[in-house]
Parts: sequence; C-alpha cells; structure tokens
Amino acid sequence: MSMKKLAIIFFLFFTFNAKGQAHLSSSESSIRAIHSDKIFTTGYTDEGNKYISTDMVYGSFTYYFGKENGLSYYNIQIPFNPATMNGQVESYNNKYVITSDTSWTAYLETGGMIYIKLIYNENSNIRYFSYSNTK
Repeated sequence: MSMKKLAIIFFLFFTFNAKGQAHLSSSESSIRAIHSDKIFTTGYTDEGNKYISTDMVYGSFTYYFGKENGLSYYNIQIPFNPATMNGQVESYNNKYVITSDTSWTAYLETGGMIYIKLIYNENSNIRYFSYSNTK
C-alpha cells in the first residue's frame, strides 16, 4: 500500500465524527478523560464562558462551555497546515450533506445534527473549522 493511501486511511479514521473531536454537549471532565494524554490550557471568553484548548492529530482544538450547564456548545479546530484542511474538506464532502462550498451538516445516529463551517480567508491566512449544534 502506498504511503499516500495509508495517510488517507489514517486521516479518515481520525477525522471528526460525532464521537470524535467535536464533543458537543460534553462536559469538560469527559473531554479531558477521553483525551487524557493531552495537555489542555484553560481560558475564559469576554462573556465569562470557559474554554479549553489542546493540540490533536490534525490541528488545535478549542472547546467552549456554557455557564449554565457546563456543557460544550461550540468547538473550533485550526488545522496545522493546508494539506490537513484539504483532507478534511474532502472527507466532509464524502461523509456529510454539503450546504455550501465551506459548510456541511452532519446527521448523527443519535438524531442530532452538527453544523460544520470552514472559515477561510486566503488574504489574511485565516483558516479554521467551527462545529456547533445550532446554526
């Protein structure tokens, strides 16, 4: 098997899914337990919402938690490089409902949905994925 095929298989195996790195509606402790080998940094938004961040295989992930229930409601992923980003776009195009050139809807086995957006600006070199269960 070629290295390219092996890399694609590896990528698809670890690419975002409902039980993967999005962890929407998860508690901070459950995310930390799932990724116990990772070192997280903690911070707070201007509105006082807690977030935690860590590096995963394909990028840096930040999970935002609601003040009322302490569950994650939003997640962003900053891919490490354009190749990682392009691989994810290809995977999402094959796996989820394409709603635009830069957005997808994942219909989960549990009945929920995850809205995925690629925020991309070539001029300012900004690129990240956002994950939420509301539009």
